[in-house]
Amino acid sequence: MSTFSVTVRTQTERFEYAAIAASSGDAIQAALDHFGVCGVTAKLKGASQC
Repeated sequence: MSTFSVTVRTQTERFEYAAIAASSGDAIQAALDHFGVCGVTAKLKGASQC
């Protein structure tokens, strides 16, 4: 598992938070599941936590 810096952009707002996930794809999918249709960026933050 790794920590990702996630940025979510909806039509009216922008959110930034840290998420722990197996991959950036998992972090992005979790954001999409939570926020619905939006733009999402996930960048690796630090070293792997395995």
